Amino acid sequence: MAMRESPWPVIFLRAKGLGAEEEGEWADWSGMFAERGYTSIEIDITAPSPQSLPSGESPFQQMTTALSSQVRLSAIPFPPIIFARGISTLLAQAFIEDFPASGLVLVDPLPDEDPRAVGQGREKENGGGLADWMVGGNKGGWEWPKFKYEPHFPILLITSQTRMTALSTSNRLVRDHVRGNPNRHGWLGGRSGKGLELVVTDGLENGGLSEGSRLEVERWMDSSGF
Repeated sequence: MAMRESPWPVIFLRAKGLGAEEEGEWADWSGMFAERGYTSIEIDITAPSPQSLPSGESPFQQMTTALSSQVRLSAIPFPPIIFARGISTLLAQAFIEDFPASGLVLVDPLPDEDPRAVGQGREKENGGGLADWMVGGNKGGWEWPKFKYEPHFPILLITSQTRMTALSTSNRLVRDHVRGNPNRHGWLGGRSGKGLELVVTDGLENGGLSEGSRLEVERWMDSSGF
């Protein structure tokens, strides 16, 4: 049987210079989705140094422009499905604010409110592992990004049981768009998988990406028509 080829490009995103992302974090998933027939691309975007930023400018302005250029140079036929984890979810969502995407997978997204302001920047459960120049009330001279996009396209949010309770109040997508018990699978959407789906799973500790998480992603992609 011939391998199925999908026209949907899949981008595995890493934001460098903002936190402790592992070099090989997406390697297994990227290879597996390539085997399934997707155009699978790993993209690293490095944050500008704080010294190079105009006062008050967010590093994400330059980073989203760089990501857009990488996407354009990839010559992909459709807007991508973007995968991001941890600190990289800020870059993915900043990109969504200004550029098109077909879908978005957020693994352990950070809270909407700046965890640095209350001295929690180094705690993993509060979005920790942030680079030193990001830690502290306004250190680095830029504000924590605020997002206004709505889930009118397929979005999958994957997190652990231990983080789910906090995200149910600290993350806008979970707080506003997940119905029912936030500690169970939640779904808001209509036809063609539009909307937000939430998956609570194990195996995300210490930077892990479990097989169960990947299977949930595959199920979501199939149900969304990708």
